[in-house]
Amino acid sequence: MEYKEIRLSPIGIVRVSEKDEEVKIAREGVSGIIEVFEDYTDGLKGIEGFSHLIIMAYLDRVSEEERKTLMVKPRRCIRLGLDPEKVPTVGVFCTDSPHRPNPIALSIVHLLKVDGRELHVSGLDLFDGTPVLDIKPYTESRVFNDLNYPKWYSEILRAIKEKVGSAVEP
Repeated sequence: MEYKEIRLSPIGIVRVSEKDEEVKIAREGVSGIIEVFEDYTDGLKGIEGFSHLIIMAYLDRVSEEERKTLMVKPRRCIRLGLDPEKVPTVGVFCTDSPHRPNPIALSIVHLLKVDGRELHVSGLDLFDGTPVLDIKPYTESRVFNDLNYPKWYSEILRAIKEKVGSAVEP
């Protein structure tokens, strides 16, 4: 089956002062700015007052080779101190790994303030210079409380809680 090529253009860019490695290891994310390009400023009208935003971004540093990755060990689990031998290898679509066929990120951030076309946020897990594809408000209609997880994921959550004292998403 043939698929039509999809072409997207960024509407903004991520600005953070931390180096990539610091962003990677920050458990709660980092503070930064989503700088919306001038052509899209009108799209921000009414955004003040939302507590959280969904940022969709293109992970432009993922190589062609990394885009072929379909099986991974959730690296965040290993960074949190879990034994790599006990972390299962799972399909990339079960994880937040940046190494995936279409390296698109979804990041939920806390909106601190709006300054013109700059959105000051915290909880950011994107590198400085990452192209932003879209912004959406995080609203009540997106919240689900009755979640189910596969056994491997529940076991990892339990192990992380024992290791670091709180539940952290792998």
